[in-house]
Amino acid sequence: MAISRRVLIGAGAGVLAAGLGYRIWDRGVFASPSGEPYAPWDHWQGGVIDGLKRPLHAAILAANPHDTQPWLFEVNASDSITVYADRIRNLGSFDPFRREMHLGLGCAIENLVRAAQVFGYTPYIRPVAGKLTLSPPDEPKAIAHITMDPGQPSRDPLFEAIPNRHTNRGLYRDREPGSGVVTGMTAVAGDENVRVVFLSDPGARRDMADLIIDATQRIIGDAQMSADSARWIRTGRREVEDHRDGISIDNAGLPSSTVMLGKLLPDLDAATQDQYWLDNTKSTQVHAPLLGAILVKDRLDMAQALAAGRAWQRMHLTAAATGLAAQPLNQPVECVDRNAQLGRHDTFRHDLQKLTNANDWEATFVFRLGYAERPALPSPRRPLDDVMKSSGYA
Repeated sequence: MAISRRVLIGAGAGVLAAGLGYRIWDRGVFASPSGEPYAPWDHWQGGVIDGLKRPLHAAILAANPHDTQPWLFEVNASDSITVYADRIRNLGSFDPFRREMHLGLGCAIENLVRAAQVFGYTPYIRPVAGKLTLSPPDEPKAIAHITMDPGQPSRDPLFEAIPNRHTNRGLYRDREPGSGVVTGMTAVAGDENVRVVFLSDPGARRDMADLIIDATQRIIGDAQMSADSARWIRTGRREVEDHRDGISIDNAGLPSSTVMLGKLLPDLDAATQDQYWLDNTKSTQVHAPLLGAILVKDRLDMAQALAAGRAWQRMHLTAAATGLAAQPLNQPVECVDRNAQLGRHDTFRHDLQKLTNANDWEATFVFRLGYAERPALPSPRRPLDDVMKSSGYA
């Protein structure tokens, strides 16, 4: 009887170990991001055989909100590309005007243009004019037409930084970038429709940090915003492979022990995920040597939203080329949009204008820059073929 009991206990332990081993493998507990979801980062230059599609390999690696990848591209004959907002890939109440979606589309256009110039094209961009409206229909909408005239191939350090640009949500060192960094970032980002403001005063940085934390608390206290954000969180390896989008736990900026535990345990509910986000925002993300904002005259103007996105992409590529880390911290502007959607009293817009000392401009993007403790990991990407719009697309 004792032998039988030991056999049963041993068998049970073996089954448990096998089950745990399968869980570890299935969820990729100890694995770094790799495989097909990350292949576009290795093939970002395409090849001559791709023709006019070649710059799109770089376009799909652009920064974008929650890694929703809200873009479609249509190659027209042999001389132009139309960029569409794939509006079904939206963040709902988290982005009710699809303003952040258009920021991401602007980032994609910037990558596309830089790649096109290196590959021997002269691109001319014609943004579609219009205003962003509340909860537009999910059908794709053209947002820019890009004519691709023949030109001379060129070199571009920002193009070369494309495969190294990743959002870093982790800890930044307590090391101030030199004054030349601020000057260079301001120069690369600004134009007649876009301004960038850095908060150099410690008091102003503390106030912006408090505003970001307050906005994060408001967001996680809003059940609809919380749910709309949670739809784009990916935890295990299989989920990443199935979707090839969203914020994976690998690049959420959490400590490695928390990442492994998060993969091993059952998926967390939205409330627990939100608490991790708030805690990480408080303890890590607002403690950066540089906080700032990108401003436009009208945050709901489509062309200005695209221009602001292009400015952020240039800044992020410049950061990657110079060893800096970067992350959006756009919660205050998301609260401005949500309050407008609900017709609710809003103080965030006024607070942002006061902090940036720009009464005639609106903040559309808040960010941090610094030197990271650890490099950021790549985010998953859908293959280029999946974001090509055919002429028969309704």
